[in-house]
This record gives sequence, structure tokens and C-alpha cells, in this order.
Amino acid sequence: MAARTDWKRRALLAGGALAVAGWVKGVPYLASLGQPDFAFEDIPDLPPFRRLQGVGASTPGAAIFTGITANESEPETDYELEQFVRTNPCAAFFGEGSSDTVPVAMFSDFACPICRVMDDRLTDLQESEPETFHIVRHQLPLLGIASATASRAVLAADLQGRYRDMHTRLIRTPAVTDERFIAAIAENLDLDADRLLEDMQSNAIDRRLRLTAAIADVFGFFGTPAFAVGRTVFMGSIQTGSLSKLIADEKANLCLI
Repeated sequence: MAARTDWKRRALLAGGALAVAGWVKGVPYLASLGQPDFAFEDIPDLPPFRRLQGVGASTPGAAIFTGITANESEPETDYELEQFVRTNPCAAFFGEGSSDTVPVAMFSDFACPICRVMDDRLTDLQESEPETFHIVRHQLPLLGIASATASRAVLAADLQGRYRDMHTRLIRTPAVTDERFIAAIAENLDLDADRLLEDMQSNAIDRRLRLTAAIADVFGFFGTPAFAVGRTVFMGSIQTGSLSKLIADEKANLCLI
């Protein structure tokens, strides 16, 4: 009798485990079946770009240039960058050159917790759907000097071809303001630490940050994360299934540079 009771208990536990597994795997799929159609609105003066309505939360920033104190730009220069964005929005978002895959630009801040979630979703989606889209990452440090320092560090590492390595390391310790600590991380990653520290204060990095800020001004990105998927822009979080569907929809609407 006791053996039969134990067997029933084990069966119930196993059945419960299977039910939980089915729920975890099945609910996202069922939810995706009921996803509503996307709702868009045109962006005045920036055709054919459009804004996706009804997306998730974002982390608001205080001001576009918060934390960027070194080599602040002249107003005329920023005006020129904004004019460049309006005249060449695809190049501003995605850089020069062309590709057969959908470009996805992500704007993030190291102090933004939602950005970390979306970066993981975007990375996982790229691994599961290779050769479908490519990612262009923008640093938009809205949340203080630590965000600006981390942003400069990853952009400087990018000049040595190691953006993702530095990003992965700094995302675990986002509140970094000490350049000596940045140098130690660079050495641990086998980067040229002296060059990285010098590049962090370079005009090239200044311009990249100011260009990203100009894009944010033109398209109204007042917080992070923000995205441009092809010619569709939005702020905040979005589920992986919806992001995949949006990328697929944008295949016929590639942003030509």
C-alpha cells in the first residue's frame, strides 16, 4: 500500500513538472497567436519613418547631455548634426554602407535596467535568427557621469574591435567613474589600455556621442531603451515575438543609405 502511495506521489510530481514546463513553453506561444496588429503613426517632416505605438516602459533621462562634460560642442555644431540626421536619417541611425539584412539600432544607457533586458532579448533573437538582421548599438548616457564614462569606454574599445567584450564586462558593474578601473579592465581584456583611455577623450568619441544625442533630439527619444527597426522607431521594452515580427515586416522596407 505504501509503495502504491509513493508511486502515485511521484506520478503527481512528474505530471506537475510537465505541466509547468508546458506552461512556460506554451504560454508565450499562445500569447503570440493573439498579438494585435501593430499600430503606427507617421513622424512629421521625417517620412517615411514612422513611430510604433503602445510599446512598453522605458527609463526616462534628465537631459540629453547629462554626464557629457568634456569638450562640449558649440551650438552651431549640434545644429549641423541635427540637420545631418534630418537629411540622412538612415546613415545617422545605421552608419554608411548597405546590407541585405534589416538594420536594428538600439539606444541604451548603462544605468538603465530595462536596457539590459532588451539587450539580452535582442542578442538572443539574433542567435536564433541569424542573417535576418544586424544590430547597431548607440550609447545614450542620460543618467549621469557613470553612464557617460561607461559609454566612452565601450566606444573606445570599439576602435580596437572589442565593443561587446567591454560592454559585457561593464554591464556587470555599470557605476564606473574611475578611469584606473577602466584601464584595469582593458588590460584584463588584452586591450591597449593607454590607447583606450586616450580614445575615451578623443574628438571621434565626442562626435559619436553628440550624433547619438542629435538623433535622440530629432526623433524624441527622451529615455532608454529606444530603437529604430528599419524605418520604425519606438521607445521602451517589447516582447521577443513582437520584435521578431516587426523585423520580418521591415524586410520589405529596408532603410537605404
